[in-house]
Amino acid sequence: MIFTNKKIKILSVLLTLLVIIALSLFTYSQITNNFCTETIPPGNIIAVYQADHTYGDLNAVYVRGAELDLDPENYDRMISYEDIPQIASMDGVENVVLYDPSYLDPIIYTGAGEGRLLDKLNLIAVLEPIAQDYLNQTVIPYGAEYLEEGRLPRDGAHEITISKKLLKKHFAYTDEMLTRAIGSRVNYENETYTIVGINKYDICYISFDAKRNYGLYQYEAGTFNEFVTRNLDYKKTNDYFHPEYANEIFIFTANGSEKSVLDKLFQEYPAENYISSEYVSVWKKTFNGSVLRKIIVIDSIGVAWLGVLFVLLNKKPVSKV
Repeated sequence: MIFTNKKIKILSVLLTLLVIIALSLFTYSQITNNFCTETIPPGNIIAVYQADHTYGDLNAVYVRGAELDLDPENYDRMISYEDIPQIASMDGVENVVLYDPSYLDPIIYTGAGEGRLLDKLNLIAVLEPIAQDYLNQTVIPYGAEYLEEGRLPRDGAHEITISKKLLKKHFAYTDEMLTRAIGSRVNYENETYTIVGINKYDICYISFDAKRNYGLYQYEAGTFNEFVTRNLDYKKTNDYFHPEYANEIFIFTANGSEKSVLDKLFQEYPAENYISSEYVSVWKKTFNGSVLRKIIVIDSIGVAWLGVLFVLLNKKPVSKV
């Protein structure tokens, strides 16, 4: 078979088109399916949660991007309750808020939507910054998706969001009163609260108050021993895995201190998982950079391979029998 110049040109055009299409599809697929597009949350909050239980691939991406040097002996180290006072006293840490299993788990796992929680109000208080950006790090049934109408309570505002069944049972609301419940007030433990929303589940959301623990406990040296003792007893009684480990932790940092606190936590407790503004920013940049490098390498190989073919095709025509 004789390859004429015309055939060589046609073949070159076809090969070029095929390579361009293949590389374009590859690049599009990598950007569409592999690029991290997670929204960066507001700064000055570090959410700590348990997922990998060891230093894993997620944390390795951040460590690489932040250029941290970790001690391999700490790879399995997680945050226990006895570590909390030290974390609370770290430079740049303003407050530490902890998930309270002994308070929240009976409410959450009893079945809040099945009518089995009507005997009490089941008060839950979640700080607004956590509710807005970090609820995915908890199992707390809290958020706008649980509302029938109205809104969630604001911190320190003496507001509640409550179900109609709880209003009927605990505050003697009639059906007529329920139609205008939002904006009305109820008394609880000698304090007045304004109803700002109606909840689907039989849970009463209440404005967060650091002095009262309704599921999220704000660390305070004078009350911490009681919190730890109560939760260790509850976890051991209910056969929790590693009861000594703190569950979800929310660390509030001073302006400009989030990175230093986060990096210190990574060095001391690399087996925990973290979410924060700094973490997501560094993680996205590092991970997406690796995706881009992969695209550049593959595309370069494709172009180089095409160049080699052009050289071979543009040699003098060769006759084959």
